[in-house]
Amino acid sequence: MSTPSATPVAGPVDNPRTAGAPVAAMDAAKAPVGPGAISVVGLVLALLLTALGAVAIRDALVIARFLHGTPWTAQAGGAVNGLLPAAWMVPVGAALVLFGLWLLLTALRPRPRRAISVTSTTGVFLRTRDVSRLAQTAAEQVEGVLAARVRATRRTLYLQVRSTGSSDVAQHVRSAVSERLSALDKPPSVQVNVEGGQR
Repeated sequence: MSTPSATPVAGPVDNPRTAGAPVAAMDAAKAPVGPGAISVVGLVLALLLTALGAVAIRDALVIARFLHGTPWTAQAGGAVNGLLPAAWMVPVGAALVLFGLWLLLTALRPRPRRAISVTSTTGVFLRTRDVSRLAQTAAEQVEGVLAARVRATRRTLYLQVRSTGSSDVAQHVRSAVSERLSALDKPPSVQVNVEGGQR
């Protein structure tokens, strides 16, 4: 009697291109940015278009005799019907041109950066309000500090400190905040104002 031959079982096959190759790190994330001024302009324009749409619907219902009244668009058209050229049209037209150029420049303007990068290879960022919280916590842990308020930008931290009156509390606060923010790629400069003290 013949013995049946064993059938080989297929297993995972290593890809020769990836076998033993190191895993590449992910690309660093881009710095987050805040909403630009064009978003506010877009919101205002959207509201205006919504209002115009509501007027058009209302006039359509009036024409279809579902509502009583006079179409507003007809009244507006009658108000400008027969309008002749006048001196006030020149500055109004110039103002509209300038407004259009402002909208164009606003749309092309880069959005503001509101984050500070942390020393990292994967792109880690802190928002300025998070940096403010870190600075406030560090300042309030300094001996002699009763309370601290922080206002932060990407380049400068402004600390308003209320203390028990120690003469060197400003220096201690500056050192503590600088140490807390040392992990940032470009730590902001720290300005400390102590009530009754010096910067």
